[in-house]
Amino acid sequence: MAFPCDLKELSNDFEIELLKKALEYSQFNQKKTAQMLGLTYHQLRGYLKKYNLLESGQKQEA
Repeated sequence: MAFPCDLKELSNDFEIELLKKALEYSQFNQKKTAQMLGLTYHQLRGYLKKYNLLESGQKQEA
Protein backbone atom coordinates (compact mmCIF):
# COMPACT_ATOMS: atom_id res chain seq x y z
CA MET A 1 0.00 0.00 0.00
CA ALA A 2 1.27 3.42 -0.89
CA PHE A 3 0.62 6.69 0.81
CA PRO A 4 -1.28 8.88 0.52
CA CYS A 5 -4.25 6.53 0.47
CA ASP A 6 -8.00 6.82 0.78
CA LEU A 7 -8.93 5.14 4.07
CA LYS A 8 -12.65 5.19 3.30
CA GLU A 9 -12.12 3.47 -0.05
CA LEU A 10 -9.84 0.85 1.50
CA SER A 11 -12.36 0.21 4.29
CA ASN A 12 -15.19 -0.16 1.79
CA ASP A 13 -13.14 -2.58 -0.32
CA PHE A 14 -12.35 -4.66 2.78
CA GLU A 15 -16.01 -4.76 3.85
CA ILE A 16 -17.12 -5.82 0.36
CA GLU A 17 -14.60 -8.66 0.20
CA LEU A 18 -15.49 -9.82 3.71
CA LEU A 19 -19.20 -9.80 2.90
CA LYS A 20 -18.66 -11.73 -0.34
CA LYS A 21 -16.49 -14.36 1.35
CA ALA A 22 -18.90 -14.77 4.27
CA LEU A 23 -21.86 -15.12 1.90
CA GLU A 24 -20.02 -17.74 -0.13
CA TYR A 25 -18.96 -19.64 3.01
CA SER A 26 -22.57 -19.72 4.27
CA GLN A 27 -23.83 -20.77 0.82
CA PHE A 28 -25.54 -17.37 0.48
CA ASN A 29 -27.71 -17.93 3.55
CA GLN A 30 -28.06 -14.38 4.81
CA LYS A 31 -29.16 -15.35 8.33
CA LYS A 32 -26.05 -17.52 8.78
CA THR A 33 -23.86 -14.83 7.22
CA ALA A 34 -25.16 -12.24 9.67
CA GLN A 35 -24.50 -14.57 12.62
CA MET A 36 -20.97 -15.31 11.40
CA LEU A 37 -20.21 -11.58 11.19
CA GLY A 38 -21.82 -10.68 14.52
CA LEU A 39 -24.56 -8.68 12.83
CA THR A 40 -28.32 -8.81 12.92
CA TYR A 41 -30.06 -9.92 9.74
CA HIS A 42 -31.23 -6.34 9.16
CA GLN A 43 -27.73 -4.93 9.65
CA LEU A 44 -26.40 -7.38 7.07
CA ARG A 45 -29.14 -6.40 4.63
CA GLY A 46 -28.15 -2.77 5.15
CA TYR A 47 -24.54 -3.56 4.22
CA LEU A 48 -25.64 -5.57 1.18
CA LYS A 49 -27.82 -2.69 0.03
CA LYS A 50 -25.06 -0.13 0.73
CA TYR A 51 -22.63 -2.03 -1.49
CA ASN A 52 -25.25 -3.09 -4.06
CA LEU A 53 -24.66 -6.79 -3.39
CA LEU A 54 -28.29 -7.90 -3.18
CA GLU A 55 -28.61 -8.86 -6.86
CA SER A 56 -25.08 -10.05 -7.63
CA GLY A 57 -26.01 -13.55 -8.74
CA GLN A 58 -26.70 -14.81 -5.25
CA LYS A 59 -29.27 -17.51 -4.65
CA GLN A 60 -32.59 -16.07 -3.56
CA GLU A 61 -33.96 -17.33 -0.25
CA ALA A 62 -37.58 -18.44 -0.14
